[in-house]
Amino acid sequence: MKKILVPVDFSAKSEEALKVAAKIARDINAEIYVLHLLDIPESETDMLDGKQVPKGPMAMMLFEATHHKFDDFLDKDYLDNIPVYEKVMTDAPVEGISDFAKSNNIDFIVMGSHGTSGLEEFFVGSNTEKVVRSSNIPVLVVKQPADKFKVEKVILAGKYESTNIEEFKKVMDFIKIFDPEVYLLRVNTISNFKSTKELEEIIENFLKKVPEYKDFTTVIYNDFTVQEGIFNFANKIDADLIALATRGRQGIMHFLTDSITEKVVNTAQKNILTIKVNKK
Repeated sequence: MKKILVPVDFSAKSEEALKVAAKIARDINAEIYVLHLLDIPESETDMLDGKQVPKGPMAMMLFEATHHKFDDFLDKDYLDNIPVYEKVMTDAPVEGISDFAKSNNIDFIVMGSHGTSGLEEFFVGSNTEKVVRSSNIPVLVVKQPADKFKVEKVILAGKYESTNIEEFKKVMDFIKIFDPEVYLLRVNTISNFKSTKELEEIIENFLKKVPEYKDFTTVIYNDFTVQEGIFNFANKIDADLIALATRGRQGIMHFLTDSITEKVVNTAQKNILTIKVNKK
């Protein structure tokens, strides 16, 4: 993993994401790309090589002002000796992030978050879910202050059924760069209750199909809902990260369900990592 993308709106939450990206980049010797997207009327832009570029005076002023903002935004000690590249584009948030990531071979996206109410300002509301759902590369949604960021305990929540093999492999292969303690969590609920014995057999049969993966703890946790179980167990062990697998248009976190994941991404107070597995 060599290229980390941080979409920013120059808010405090954006800077928290940048600080986290800097910590990761320093640990794995990666470079950072910082992207800001401008909403400019088409009359103020021209198409050049398939991309919008500013042509009108308002557009030129906005581009210049944004680059000046970057001068201060990126003038930070925590970025010392890390290659950082700034980019200003005119595009919609989700499409712009996706296109830039693809054209620049980005390996990992780090996005700032407004804690329990979704990404703020530029990343308001459903844009978080849309980026997570559409992104073909891992996305880290930063929920906590950067000075608290660490990846020592990771929860991977799922059903652990045979259809989840590829999700499991992709998530496990990615999080190993952090070398954390991994907890494989199956939440047992009243509405879909199974005995401990049944769930142990399900998980055991699943793990037999992925014998190359070891060094983790399996957990069966009882709660009223899956999302409550994830949150409560995360708090119980003081987890640093909740990892979720996605299946694109089928909805994020195919390991679980669309509605559960939307609640986890939007309301969790822990950092969230999502990784998409393309349908075959």
